[in-house]
Amino acid sequence: MRLRFLFLAYVAIEIAAFVAMTMAWGFAWAILITLLAAALGFILLQWQGRKVVTRLRTASGAGADPAAPLADTAVLGASTALLVVPGVVTTALGVLSLLPPTRAALRPLVMAVGARKVAAVVGNAGMFATGTRGRVVDGTVIDADVVESSVVDVTPRGPTATVANMPPHLPQGR
Repeated sequence: MRLRFLFLAYVAIEIAAFVAMTMAWGFAWAILITLLAAALGFILLQWQGRKVVTRLRTASGAGADPAAPLADTAVLGASTALLVVPGVVTTALGVLSLLPPTRAALRPLVMAVGARKVAAVVGNAGMFATGTRGRVVDGTVIDADVVESSVVDVTPRGPTATVANMPPHLPQGR
């Protein structure tokens, strides 16, 4: 439902922008502006893409911190997606996000989102590795210290003493 709403909002915004351009400058100019914006975006994408990949390669080869080039690569990918999606508004946003000052402004946000995603993936990988993926145990939590000692079995053995008829030592869970 939410995705459908976002798609309908996108379509409404793109149609409204194109109609506004058509009413202001005419249909032919609106088509020409749309095509020129897309062409400018792809030229800028090629130019900035080479710069970002070169910076990433340089940072990884020199042992420097690759956080900024990685964030720029993520913004470059989002810009590419915005340029590929048809429409004047998405093309303008794609071209705007390709500019170096805009990438520098978006870099902290991209790094924060990336750190959150990596933490979630690492957490899920840990749960998968330990076998606790999705399993919730309901019961009493006992906060205690671990004491190094040997375990002694105090369960009475014999013909009349079974574990089932012994009085409980700990409260039963719900």
